Amino acid sequence: MRAYSNAPGASPRRWQIIKAYTRPAQRSAASLSAVEPAVAILDKHGLISFSSPAMGDLLQSSREKLEGREVATLLPGLPFKEKTPGDNLAFAESWGREATWQKLKGCLPDGDSIPLEVSLKKLSMNADEYILLGIRPANEDFEAAPELDELIERARAKSDPVMITDTDGVIHFVNRAFEDTTGYSLKEVRGQPASIVKPGFRDAEFQGSMRETLLAGYDLRSIFSNRRKAGEIFHEDTHIRPFINRFGVTSHFVATGRGLSAALQATLLRLQREAWHDPLTELPNRNLFLDRLRQSIAHAARDGKKLSLVFIDLDNFKEINDSYGHAAGDAVLRATANSLSASVRDEDTVSRLGGDEFALILLNIHGAEDIELISKKIQSSLAEGVTFENRLIPIRASLGASIYPDDGFSGDALLKQADSAMYMAKSAGGLCLHFFSEKTTI
Repeated sequence: MRAYSNAPGASPRRWQIIKAYTRPAQRSAASLSAVEPAVAILDKHGLISFSSPAMGDLLQSSREKLEGREVATLLPGLPFKEKTPGDNLAFAESWGREATWQKLKGCLPDGDSIPLEVSLKKLSMNADEYILLGIRPANEDFEAAPELDELIERARAKSDPVMITDTDGVIHFVNRAFEDTTGYSLKEVRGQPASIVKPGFRDAEFQGSMRETLLAGYDLRSIFSNRRKAGEIFHEDTHIRPFINRFGVTSHFVATGRGLSAALQATLLRLQREAWHDPLTELPNRNLFLDRLRQSIAHAARDGKKLSLVFIDLDNFKEINDSYGHAAGDAVLRATANSLSASVRDEDTVSRLGGDEFALILLNIHGAEDIELISKKIQSSLAEGVTFENRLIPIRASLGASIYPDDGFSGDALLKQADSAMYMAKSAGGLCLHFFSEKTTI
């Protein structure tokens, strides 16, 4: 499908779209370097509907030769397939939420490759869904500006942690105090989204409102939850202000943190834990699980890794409550939580979603065999049952699994597919694991 023709007079309309959807950081870069942005509009099938001249210059091809091509032939690192439009859009939407540039190789006509940085964003035009693609040379410095250099030098001397990001939240600089506080080095975080140190306890609406406030030229101050590299959560009184360059454009955000008293830290951590954990099992609750799933998918997309989402539902829980009472049911739920936690790695997530439903996020898996191994460990541990008031209560479970990116790119898709697979396990009599398959979806 071609969204726009090459008919005379079409170009102004195309550039209206480019200007409307190019991110502020891209517009700022263009104004600083006076270079036309290298952008393209893809349809949902991953075909190039429109290419800017700068795109052709970078890829050493004409606009006419680029338009209509599958973008995956030019950027093989993008998992776009013409027959999977839904997955293509979901992948672009997930990438766009992280607001990050990623390094990929571009293919040139002579067979050589060129190092590039690539950004994606899903956009809607006239009730149709498209994907905005931006590319730039991987070694190009868009941030060269004397006043920014001066800001960085001042930040180096500060004893409080300082983070400087572009307006998309991509980290440009952190000072030594930030490294000491978080455990992350400048080398590790530069080019990464600021969310690398955020555990996600702020919702998307708040994040959007915060960005709008800063772009409007106003400062913002709040207590933020942050995550150290080792995983520990801490809180900071953070002052964020916009940095306006010599062109009058807000090009960066500057965040300066200040530690809180030990007593206030402890209180905030306690309140936070109560809000994000199940009180019976002390596992992450549904809200924290969904946040970790979002972060895990974003990291897997960036690193080219696989992960699995596993739904677990107890087969005989109603009978346990009816036969032994709700106190026994609670004992079974706690025993199940312990068995699941003992069967996975520290970096994986175990969550109680509600009732007798649990879920796992298994990171950095190679394939179905890894999930099958963990499933066997879980079933073996659950088979030991739990002793309640001198009575042994057996525990059985049905498991359903979906895999990223094999079964989709969005959290919603993986959740739906793992749930479907779990019900297939139930239908097969329980006490087993089923993988998602379109052929067996119910």
